[in-house]
Amino acid sequence: MKIVDINFYHFEADFKVPVITPKVKMTSRKTLFIELITDLEDSYYGECNAFESAWYANETIDSVQEQVELWFSNYVNYPFKYFSEIQNALNDLDAYPAARSTLMMACYPMFYELPSFHVPYGATLNGVTKETLQQLTCTQPKRVKIKWTANILKDIATVRSLAFNTQIAVDANESLTLKQANQLKDLSDNHILYIEEPFKSLEHLEHFDKHALPPIAIDEKASSEKAILDAIEYYDVDVVVLKPFRLGGIDKVLDLIQILRRKNIRFVIGGMYEYGLSRYFTAMLAQYADYPSDITPEHYYFDHDIVPRSGILKGGSIYFEPPTVDVMQLQRMI
Repeated sequence: MKIVDINFYHFEADFKVPVITPKVKMTSRKTLFIELITDLEDSYYGECNAFESAWYANETIDSVQEQVELWFSNYVNYPFKYFSEIQNALNDLDAYPAARSTLMMACYPMFYELPSFHVPYGATLNGVTKETLQQLTCTQPKRVKIKWTANILKDIATVRSLAFNTQIAVDANESLTLKQANQLKDLSDNHILYIEEPFKSLEHLEHFDKHALPPIAIDEKASSEKAILDAIEYYDVDVVVLKPFRLGGIDKVLDLIQILRRKNIRFVIGGMYEYGLSRYFTAMLAQYADYPSDITPEHYYFDHDIVPRSGILKGGSIYFEPPTVDVMQLQRMI
């Protein structure tokens, strides 16, 4: 099998409800899709999870496209017989994990048949509003992740008052200071699953009695195998959020899952406000997670998607079938 051509598509859709985090407010999601074409005239697609700017990670949509173009120029018409061969070729991009992940998403189905499956539904609450609460009530996720605000305890109480039972996690996006220590301790009394990234530096955790804190999860700091293992060894973190685009792709995450299991460390799979293609692969990995991961059903974030019927909500779980990309919709965006 040879990769003989490549196409790039930029796609953008409005969020149904603006996404508000401690770092950014977004009203739409712009991203890059790639199409790899083989000598057998088959097409395979990858979705880039980076953003237009480097607000979340160093790589951006433009830098990913640049690296993917360079990789393709080096391997166009190169014969790949085994998955391990294309893995080795993609390791050229180890310094650019979002670019590698985008390509891996397209390359993985060249060698593996994609399954159908169910996963628990884990929603992220970006601001407590009438609209977002109504959305939760209608869809009833197994887990709700609440973005940190000054009213976090009130927000937790509001979600707990809804007419369904759900587990709660909190995402601070590294926004807390040591002056907010009492609020952090209060979360422990609220029996949350974990808090993601309370501080910019893990060293701040040394100021606390471990037993007085809720379980601590790393997300932004889970940037490599070494970073993850160091956080486990030196700071006794409880949960690791594995994001394929940050770690280099599906295969890298599968390897890390085995490592974390041997160490008895819990993990979840993190999503990135994805469209249906990437959401399928995030969900595929989330089958193995210890808690409900960042997996949402179709139309949760967007009215329009490039993969129809990607993630059908069925009684608190989400059903996925192998994704079929609406190429005409991508081409209309050119």
